[in-house]
Amino acid sequence: MDSSDVIRVLLVGDSPQSFLLIRELLEKRGCECHFAGSLEAVNNLLRLWRFDIVLSTHGIPSYPIQALVGLLSGSDASLFSSLRVEEGSWWLPVLQCGKESYGPALTVGEFSRVLDDLHRQILIER
Repeated sequence: MDSSDVIRVLLVGDSPQSFLLIRELLEKRGCECHFAGSLEAVNNLLRLWRFDIVLSTHGIPSYPIQALVGLLSGSDASLFSSLRVEEGSWWLPVLQCGKESYGPALTVGEFSRVLDDLHRQILIER
């Protein structure tokens, strides 16, 4: 696979373990996943690569989601933020291809389908 065909995903949170299942799902689909545990690490990775998808668990202390929005606005990245609820989590769309895209909260199953659709869309557009 040509490096331009690789879908890069940035996982942002306090622990790589919080992304184990979703990382496995994404890597099975051929995505290349990178983890950042601080805003400084996010900045460093954004200097190295262009990311298609960014997933945040809000796990980094002292940074608001707006910091990621500021870094990714105008890029081609789609940003989703995880919100913990009583039984599991919901995923909130924040940016779609670098533009604000606040939509309804997605259950894990709905989010999985959205990721599949986004994955196909990215590959078609390349």
